[in-house]
Amino acid sequence: MEMNSKVEQGSKIEIQGIDYIPEADRNSNPWNVFFVLGGAQTCYPIMLIGALPVIFGLGWWDSFFAITIGLLIGSIIVAPIALFGQKTGTNGIVSSGAHFGTKGRGIGALLTIVVAIGFYALVVWTGSESIIHGGHKLFGLPTGDASLVIGALLICIMITIVATYGHSLVVKIEKVGAVIAGVTLISSIFVFMPQFDASYQGGSYLLDGYWATWLLSVSTALSIPVSLVPYINDYTRYIPSKTSARSVMLGTGGGIFVGCWITMIAAAYFMTMFKSLDTPLVQGIIELSPTWFVLPLIIVGIVGSLTQGSFAIYGAGLGLETLGWGLNRIITTIIISVVSIVVAFLAVFVYDLVDVVNAFVTLIIVAISPWLTIKLVGYFLFKGQYSPLDLHKSSGGLYWYSNGYNLPAITSWVIGVIVGLLFTNTIVFVGPFVNSVGGIDISFVSSAIVGGALYYLLVKNSISKRNEISGVEPNLEETI
Repeated sequence: MEMNSKVEQGSKIEIQGIDYIPEADRNSNPWNVFFVLGGAQTCYPIMLIGALPVIFGLGWWDSFFAITIGLLIGSIIVAPIALFGQKTGTNGIVSSGAHFGTKGRGIGALLTIVVAIGFYALVVWTGSESIIHGGHKLFGLPTGDASLVIGALLICIMITIVATYGHSLVVKIEKVGAVIAGVTLISSIFVFMPQFDASYQGGSYLLDGYWATWLLSVSTALSIPVSLVPYINDYTRYIPSKTSARSVMLGTGGGIFVGCWITMIAAAYFMTMFKSLDTPLVQGIIELSPTWFVLPLIIVGIVGSLTQGSFAIYGAGLGLETLGWGLNRIITTIIISVVSIVVAFLAVFVYDLVDVVNAFVTLIIVAISPWLTIKLVGYFLFKGQYSPLDLHKSSGGLYWYSNGYNLPAITSWVIGVIVGLLFTNTIVFVGPFVNSVGGIDISFVSSAIVGGALYYLLVKNSISKRNEISGVEPNLEETI
């Protein structure tokens, strides 16, 4: 199999898809990853999640520490996944074939696509809301569906262009977006300071008691880093293999934590000022804002939608290509964009399914969590040694296992997901064991632990033999 070694950079559209990225074309670094992962989180959908601890009934400082601790734990857990891209020179879905099998990697592809479409619907909705409510406050423009549609179309077109163009433009947009949205959100802390009361004590706890509600908030914050797992290696695959693993993990975990923390803390900060917690977040922030600060809030809506949306759609396009239908990255990205636009418009304008989409994304995180831990356990057992060439074989090779599927990994993943669903608590589905843990949704935590632990138990005795077969990964610069 001949792999394309040419990566279009600079002013040209990226033609490279999921193929191995040769060392000569790896021109990225941990700082790029930091800004990409940080910039993609500075958007209103992540703010919706940051507002939840206050909505759950917590006070300001309780929300502050719940968000901070949850994000810190999640970022530390997720950071090592970045090494897969650097080691294998390909995206996270293809590299998952080392543990799930070259056909079993389809699990990761489907997860990536579904999560991307869900977040896309949220960014279109929130970005449009910022435009119409901001426009109404500034210029008295109407706030009906017609205005919402125009705003949504504008956002959709921009996202599709950036995601289709490819890696280099996505990275540039994320860098610019991180600065614009980050500075605006930090500035908003000072702008809204006269209305803020740090002694805000919250309301009635969502669950039975303080600790149950606080732990739920920690778990909610932790889920955001986990949701990013399928997309991280889209960017770390462009980092030279000689770059230190520590700096790659710091760039990854640091970018996730900083981007999410600024955004979610700002959201909790705003939410404490609302007269009613039922007020939609974007609308409420704009109504509270001084008139002169409304335009920056609109820009956050547009820029944040562009960063989060292109991040998700670019990754989903690679995910669709991974399924092996013979379509290149540009075509798959366009297909994903069209499907996402249709889903977004149905969710926002036809069926009012935004809350359902949000809950569905939460359910998908239950499936991502064991996928993450199985990969991390596999990385430990494989000692970080992979054969990238075998990852791209359509049949045979080190990762063919049983007709392309590694049954221990897939079995562990399925059981992990089932266990997670038993402890799920969303508006779409409530698991039978939720009440046994005080109503706290520990779905993705339980699925992660069970999936990873079971995989370790099933493969630990056979892995040493496979290590002997694989040896040190070949020099692909000579092989390809």
